[in-house]
Parts: sequence; C-alpha cells; structure tokens
Amino acid sequence: MDSLRFADPVALEIAWSRIQSVLDEAETVLMRTAFSPIIREAYDFGVVLLDAAGGSVGQSQRSLPSFVGTLPRSLKAMLQEFPVAGWREGDVYATNDPWIGTGHLPDVTMARPILRRGVVVAFAGCIAHWADIGGAVWSADTRELFEEGLQLPLCKLVDQGRLEPLLASIIRRNVRLPEQVMGDLHAQLATMEVCERRFQELMDDMGLDDPSPLFAVMRQRSESVMRAANAALPDGRYVQETVIDGIDAPLLLRAALEIAGEAIHVDWTGSAGQVERGINESYNHAYAMTVYPIKCVLCPDIPNNEGAYLPVTMTAPEGTIINCSRPAAVGSRQILGHCIANVVLAALGQVLPERVLADCGSPSPRIVFSGAHADGRRYNAALLLAGGMGGQSWRDGLSAAPFPSNPGVTSVEVIESSTPLLFRRRALRPDSGGAGTYRGGLGATTEVELRADRPGLVSVMTDRIHHPPLGFRGGEPGAPNAIFLDGEPVDPKARTPMLPGSVLSVHTAGGGGYGPKERRDPEAAARDEEFGYVSARQREARLRGIA
Repeated sequence: MDSLRFADPVALEIAWSRIQSVLDEAETVLMRTAFSPIIREAYDFGVVLLDAAGGSVGQSQRSLPSFVGTLPRSLKAMLQEFPVAGWREGDVYATNDPWIGTGHLPDVTMARPILRRGVVVAFAGCIAHWADIGGAVWSADTRELFEEGLQLPLCKLVDQGRLEPLLASIIRRNVRLPEQVMGDLHAQLATMEVCERRFQELMDDMGLDDPSPLFAVMRQRSESVMRAANAALPDGRYVQETVIDGIDAPLLLRAALEIAGEAIHVDWTGSAGQVERGINESYNHAYAMTVYPIKCVLCPDIPNNEGAYLPVTMTAPEGTIINCSRPAAVGSRQILGHCIANVVLAALGQVLPERVLADCGSPSPRIVFSGAHADGRRYNAALLLAGGMGGQSWRDGLSAAPFPSNPGVTSVEVIESSTPLLFRRRALRPDSGGAGTYRGGLGATTEVELRADRPGLVSVMTDRIHHPPLGFRGGEPGAPNAIFLDGEPVDPKARTPMLPGSVLSVHTAGGGGYGPKERRDPEAAARDEEFGYVSARQREARLRGIA
C-alpha cells in the first residue's frame, strides 16, 4: 500500500525533500561541532542515509562524491561481519580499513542503526577525514600500509550509547592531535544521532513504521532513469589510455568502457601494477570515482542513491594500481582517484563528445604543513587546493574549482590563527587554462611562508607535473602543476623539511581546452586579455601557433 502511496510524484517529492532536509541538518551539526578545519572548513566528509540492507538512500549537500560511493560498500561489509539482528539502539560500528572504507586510513567510516519498534529499518552513516591518524604525516611517500597510521578493523565503537573506553584510549595514544581527533569523533557521533532523531520524526509525521517501500520507489526511479540513459547510447567498447607522472616512471591508466543495452561496464585491465608508494587505489574508492563521472554526464539531476549506480559495474584486476593488494601503501590514493575520473570522461567522450568536458586540473595538490610551536604544541594544517576545470562544448571551464571531488579550501585566517604560517599570495594563475574554442579554467597560485623559530615539514601530494591536463576535440592542454620551495622544485610526492622563513609556492594546473582555438569568439579572447586570464604575449603566441 505504501508503494502505491509514494508512486504519486507529489508525495514522493515531499518525502524526498524531507529526507534531504534531515541529512542537511545532520551535516550542519558535523560542520559546527568538528574540531579540525579539514572537516568544518574543507568539507572532507560524507553524511548518508542508508536502507536496512546497506543501500544508499540520499546524502547531504556537501558530501564528497567518493564517500557517497564507498559508504554503502562499507556498511554491507559491516553487516556481513556483524549481522543486523545484533545491532541495538545507540550502537555505532566503525572502521578505517582502506579495503572496506574509503581507501586510506585518515577517513573513518561510521554507521548507526535506526530502529522502529525494535527492528532496524535504516542506518545513519558518516565519514570524516581526521586531522591525524598517527604513523607518517598524510603523505604519498610511504612504502606500505603499516607506516600510514592506526588501523581500525571493523569494530563496535559505541555500545548502546557508551563509547568503548579501550578503543578511545588506543586512538588517543596513537595520534599527534588527540583533542582534535576526539573532538571530530564525537562530532561524527552527534551527526548520526541527529540524523536518526530527525528521521524518526519524519516517520512519525508520515505514519511510517517501515520506510522500505519509500526507499524502494526512490531507488527504482533513479535506476530506471539511469538505465534509460544507458540504453540511449550506442552499444560498443570504447577504450581510453592516459599516462600520468607516477613515481619513478610514468604510469598507464587504461579504461575500457563497455556499453550493452541498459548496462555500462568499466574494465581497468591493462592499467599499471601497484607501486611501492602511497598512491595506490583500493577497489572501493576506485569504483566510486569511476561511476560518479558517468552519472554526472548521463543523469546529473536524479537523486544520488543506490539505484543510480546499479546499472554501472567495474572490473579491476587485483594487484594493479586501480585495485591494489594489502598491505600496499594507499595514503595518497586521491592522486589516482582524481585521475580515474578524467580517464572515464575521456572514454565517454567517444560516445557523447558534446556532453563531456576536457581534462580537469586534477589531481590538484594536497599540501600538509606540520610541526611544533615554540611551546611544544603540535600543529597540522591541510590545504586542499583546486585547479581549473576543462572546457566544455558550450562554455569555458570554471577556474580554481574542484572536480571530481568537491571540497572547500580552508580559509587563510583559520590556518594563520592556529599555525606559524603566513599566506603571502592567493590568485588565479594567468595563461594556465588550455586554449580552445572554449578555454580551460585557470589554476591558482598560493604562496605560504613559515614564520617560526624552528623547522617544519611540508608533505606534497599531487601529479601532472610532467603530464598536463589534456584538451579535447582540438583543444590544447592546460598548464601542469608546479610546486617550488624557495624557488626550487619540490618532490610532488614526498615530505620535505621547511626552514623558518621558507616560502612554498603552489601553482595548480589549468583545465584543458575544448575545440580548436581558431574558433574562439574574438570577444571572449579580448575579455580573457582584459581580465588578465591570458597575457598579451601568450595570446600573440597562440595566434601565431607557437604555444
């Protein structure tokens, strides 16, 4: 009967809007109670409502797409280890296992059951990137997982509302910033509690004891729209290969996008083998970054729930850089994850060239500054910077805009107030967007000085130093990432000492151009020069065909 009730589009829209408001309120709790800036300022989190079987129902507005894709897989693994019949009100299970969770240790995945008359009917899920997880500072130069920090296997973190004291003690003892980490942990717990409370109120208002009919209709609607979009594409196998900088030598990423009726399958066979540095991907995160850009192109407006992803599957041979084997180093797996999205979009561009965008300036640099104040207190600040997005068939790429992830950039004032860092400059990077009929978005320049009486450490995590974002359909590449410490190039996948008075300069990559530059609107080209996006010298060089 409830299925028929929610078949009415008006009733379904009201229910969906209510669910969205529940999740957005829970998200606000996380942002306002988290201790570390990477959560409350950079939005490195996910808040998701899931059904009783672990399928995603909806997510909060700012949730990272990768977390929305991994959390259902994580919860299903939890339910295999701890059957649903054993979950009680107030319980919270957690893990940061890279092969069960999001792909690296700093992200802690939690789930809390929502019970109705003693029966689990849904779950509140929350992922957050903790300020520290012990081990090496968040970096790309680790050689195996054991260097990267504290590992939390699938475990009960909270037993009927009571935080497990031994687990809490272990976490505190293994991190550099225990106050921030424990504050973030409790912020996640509060977020899920609010999500549960508000969803209970929603069920009361709607007279629902079992929300599964509502969830089923929502899932079916998203799935049917996605399948119809897939079916409209020509069947075939479309292969895309991309080379990235890698570690000691370039690495090949190879995706075969196979379209057959209503289904899409992405096969990563042929990609490079896993490497002895922390840029390897686990299957979960690679899957999330594979399916998300497909949904962005085909069905951007439908609810982002389990049904939207059921028609898309993925293969990645174990032992490759796309699906590494334990205990491979994975600390900076986002480097590969953000490249994955560009490869998938390029493959899809062979089918829908008018719908995709040229390569984005990703992976954009992740920079972590760490050290100690004069009084011995530790500090840690993470910068999640953004490059330019690729041009599209109808517009220029967005400048300094994150994609395929959507974090914010921690405010300068927040970092300067808690660390001995001074931001000397932040500006768009002229001439960084790839030329084209539609120009790639500009990258950005950030200059940071260490004003301290003792050295610090800077951990740099990025790629595309030697292989810039590619243009599409005749468009030119964007400028590559470039990072310097006191004017000298910095290893883009390593931790480097930073002396007092030193200045780190980070120039993020520009997006690739779309279409031949000769077809660019002269007024748009003049505006580029007027606004300083393209220098007069660069414009002349492009017109002469020598740049």
